[in-house]
Amino acid sequence: MSRSELADAVNVALDRIYAGRDVTAHYVDFRWVGKLERGEHRWPSEARRAALRYVLGAEIDADLDLYSPRRTDGKYVADEAAEPQPGSWDETVHLLREQWHLLVQNDKMFGPEYALTGVARQLEVIRGLLREAPQELRPSILRLAAQYAESAAWLNQSLNDHSAGHHWTQQALAWAAQIGDSTMTAWATYRSSQQCLMSGYPAKAVEQAEAALLYDRRLTGPMRSALRVQQAHALAAMGKHHAAMRLLDEAHRWAADRHPGKAEGEHGTYCTSGYIEVHRGTCLRLAQRPQEALTVLEDALPKIPPRHRQDFASALLNKAAAYAAASQPDLAAATAHQALPIARRAGSRRILHQLTQLGAAVSGHQQLSDVRAFLDDLKEAP
Repeated sequence: MSRSELADAVNVALDRIYAGRDVTAHYVDFRWVGKLERGEHRWPSEARRAALRYVLGAEIDADLDLYSPRRTDGKYVADEAAEPQPGSWDETVHLLREQWHLLVQNDKMFGPEYALTGVARQLEVIRGLLREAPQELRPSILRLAAQYAESAAWLNQSLNDHSAGHHWTQQALAWAAQIGDSTMTAWATYRSSQQCLMSGYPAKAVEQAEAALLYDRRLTGPMRSALRVQQAHALAAMGKHHAAMRLLDEAHRWAADRHPGKAEGEHGTYCTSGYIEVHRGTCLRLAQRPQEALTVLEDALPKIPPRHRQDFASALLNKAAAYAAASQPDLAAATAHQALPIARRAGSRRILHQLTQLGAAVSGHQQLSDVRAFLDDLKEAP
């Protein structure tokens, strides 16, 4: 959601929660949401906190990173900057949340294998917290557990370990279900849809994408965009090309770069306009329109942020596949050859595996120098 959309949703929630009461004094606007994001408001009024929890699907204020400072007399101080008390359970949860953002950046910088080591360690810590922490903190810890489990699913997916990816997706769904966390349920279901599509089950992928979209209005804009991109890809794999194109058009409404301000690393922030158009190219190739796919991909590639190395390598792979579909094996090999070192630096075994498959597809044209060069490089250890 944009700041204005979130403000509107909070105001609607205020009216629903406090039906029959005049709550106009608690209404907010986009400027107030901006102050909340920047930490200038750390402890809004009770009514506003209740509305935020309702809109964002939070059980307690700590789930929103809101903490009440206390005076020495034990009274709460409204809207005053606060940090969790050192050594407290709240501080542990807060630090684990911050660590998750760092691990997301580690995936971009150092690759999924490096990031997965950290995620695995933090999941062990979280399992311990679930056994030891006070009961009132359990919803916050379960939400954090679901978030880390879904990250483990994605990292294993990047490492081409489908069994582990599936395991962690199911674990994320189980933890999210315990607290009725609609955001994490939707996102883990989205991940499940991706896994179904990669495993060759597009109908199941569509079903999972539709299940995730049941939570659509409770999600951030980039997440809503990503869900539509996934559903479009799955529909295109089933031959439903017109529906796929309509969904991609719709996805642009919530593209991450259309509504700046959301922290890098939040769910779906990779779903930029360029990312959407790369998937349009994929869908056009699946519709047996490779020349149109190439035109779209040519325009989309410069829009992928350089730090999103896996996305950039994947976009080049899609372009190479479009050249192959257009019976241009030399250009397919040359483009795949560009993707190869990027995929290696990104540590994405999934993309490397797909490049190997493309190599097999063009291997019958080794009389072409570009094909030979690509296949020779492909034989080298990653």
